Amino acid sequence: MASSPLSISSDEYASNLLPPLSHNDTSVSTPAATVRVSVGSAPLPVLHALHTSAPCKRKAVSIPLSLELAKRHRHHRSAKHVSPLIASELLQATHRSATFPGDFLLRDSGDLHVPEAAFLLATIAQSLPPADGVRYHRNTGQYTCTPPAYTNTNYPEWFCRLANAIRNANNPTPAAVHSTWICTKDTAPTGARNGELRPNFILTVDDDTKSRASPWAPTWDSILVVGEHQSKGSKSFTQLAQYAEQIFIAQPFRTAVLGILTSNTGPQLTFWRFDRAGAIGSMELDYQSTSRQLDTIIRCLYAIPFLPPEAIGFHVSSIITTHLPPKNPFPLNDSLPWKMRMSPSTLYEGEALMKRLLFVAPGIVTRGTRVWRGTLGGTPVAIKYSWRSSTRPPEASLYQLAASHHVIGLATLVAYDTYEDIATNVRFDHGLASSLVVDRHVKSHNCHLTRLILTPAGRAISDENLSPSQVAKGLFAGLVGHASLYFDAGVLHRDLSPQNIIYTRKPQVAVHQWILGGTRAADVVGETMMHLYGALIDLDYAVEVGSTEGRASGAADRTGTYPFIAMGVLGKGEMHRYRHDLESFLYVLLWVCCYPVTPDPNPKQRDIVDDVWPRYHPLRTWIFADEQTVTTHKVTNIVSDEKRFEELLVRFRAGFEGFKAVARRWRMTLWGLDGWGLCVVVPEGEGDMGGGGTNGMESAGGGKRRWLLHDEVRIGVVNREAFGEARDALRELVQALAPGEDELQNQLILEGDLTGKEIVADFMFPIKPFARNSHGCSP
Repeated sequence: MASSPLSISSDEYASNLLPPLSHNDTSVSTPAATVRVSVGSAPLPVLHALHTSAPCKRKAVSIPLSLELAKRHRHHRSAKHVSPLIASELLQATHRSATFPGDFLLRDSGDLHVPEAAFLLATIAQSLPPADGVRYHRNTGQYTCTPPAYTNTNYPEWFCRLANAIRNANNPTPAAVHSTWICTKDTAPTGARNGELRPNFILTVDDDTKSRASPWAPTWDSILVVGEHQSKGSKSFTQLAQYAEQIFIAQPFRTAVLGILTSNTGPQLTFWRFDRAGAIGSMELDYQSTSRQLDTIIRCLYAIPFLPPEAIGFHVSSIITTHLPPKNPFPLNDSLPWKMRMSPSTLYEGEALMKRLLFVAPGIVTRGTRVWRGTLGGTPVAIKYSWRSSTRPPEASLYQLAASHHVIGLATLVAYDTYEDIATNVRFDHGLASSLVVDRHVKSHNCHLTRLILTPAGRAISDENLSPSQVAKGLFAGLVGHASLYFDAGVLHRDLSPQNIIYTRKPQVAVHQWILGGTRAADVVGETMMHLYGALIDLDYAVEVGSTEGRASGAADRTGTYPFIAMGVLGKGEMHRYRHDLESFLYVLLWVCCYPVTPDPNPKQRDIVDDVWPRYHPLRTWIFADEQTVTTHKVTNIVSDEKRFEELLVRFRAGFEGFKAVARRWRMTLWGLDGWGLCVVVPEGEGDMGGGGTNGMESAGGGKRRWLLHDEVRIGVVNREAFGEARDALRELVQALAPGEDELQNQLILEGDLTGKEIVADFMFPIKPFARNSHGCSP
């Protein structure tokens, strides 16, 4: 359920413009009203396309917001790392529009009671001192606006004085909002994951509870609009985009962020609006006089503080906001529990609450995933909001497919809803007819905001408070769930990460014929029963393999969470196979064993190992380096050089020594040469497979085959066999860390009269108590 903070997908890149969607595709024109899907209804539609893995640039979401390192080496999401990635993801996802002011800022000017520009200018010319440069010229009948200076030292304060005077020009109004333009060029807003960020001016919501008598700084979760004044040598648009990203991070219900970019050479400014499909801006507007665009700018600056939540860029349709004051109707942060609006088809008793925000994905042109812990009728659940590409099937349809195949070790879908889409509800159909290029981009990058409610609720195995035994149990459940999803339901996950595998304190009882690999003593009606303390989550990038592995659901792309993407997918764009996900499991294991980093008793000491696996941040290269560097690093130091691999195991934190044996066995499962004790990367072959089928070891010419078949992990070792090796190695660790628990595996059946199938059903639908509908079926 929780999408990793590092997850990426090339379908989110504007540089890969896809063909326009069919006119029959209703997803592009989803109405503003909520689309609700009952879990018990017919399966959702599935889109089919090739699932090759096309190389693409990584994005800002690949750099996590936080990471627990040694105290002397805090992880900083610095501008030098994030800035080029933000610029890259917006490179071809940005365009300007001559109709921007009317489409986004003045579209409800009547309802907002926006006065005529002449009235506003006359009022502010009287309220501002002459030095601020707003003057009326009787000889021409024109107003002019000339700031005292365009330097960064003086301009931001002047802009805020001007904008506040415009806001107050027609007060009181029926839609008055407590918001103020303030200069922040010398005071960085607090609450950012990057302290370097300091916009020049902002429109912020006033908080009467804060005393201005003491030192005060605005917070990122109070900012409605952000502004940047150009300075010499800076990349002002990219800086503005970075501020927008921080607002997306700090305000979980944001659908869009409005920004203003001002020139340091003349009376020009540009309005920008950032959303999950990119950025759209106005043309450069000149405020020198009313003979140019001063009238438009003045009216826009008046309207902005009074825009309703949806127009300024907030999602409100799935939450109850009646408790918010009329003068501050914006759902700005997660400081209080939020009550959810639920579909009538979702039956429960009590309240539906989001209590705690657990996870936020950074970036702009991304899924923008947020995960909350909450309750539905008193039952703990996880609530996931994310922006689903219109080119992908709904994530809910894959959960439904998995349930129909009795997949074990996977989170269970309780409810699914679809809300805004970018083209219709966030951009108000703007630009759909402006040009063929813009039209194709908007349609191919259109996204829908979705909400999934899932159970069980658990903790990601990267949680630093989990014990080694709990991490091992959660990882085992994830490995089993992944195998069941693939072998039982024909769905490949493609986004393994520590955030997408959870540990649950309360176990679920799972029954399976062979995936659990139990002994005969544990067999139940020809199947094997086991307690699973966790689940695999997040099917955003999963694909249905179907009848052949050349067909799948979704766009052609390379997906995954950056540090954990398999080498062949990351560096060579190979078609995503089961073996690539198995490789990702190894990287997940290495990650959870290294982080949080154990404080070094000799922090100044340094050895040659630090060049490859820095003691304060062992896997740093996998986050910050480019694709080719990361691929080479893994080939050299994980596969080829066993000594280097062993040096990484030395970095494991205290208590995780037992995981070293699993890591060694998984390495051999993935790349080992049988009988040689060596590991090598073997490519997948094409053309003549030879050898009489999948298990053939010889080529058609009679020689030893030197390539992999599509369903092999090693030459001669098919997917099921490799999974069995990985499962057995991890289960031995689980048993070693929690001795005696296997004796409890049959407890429920021995003490009651439940059958194995009834236990599976209880596992699939654990939300209770639920009222049943008129057909006698659970929702």
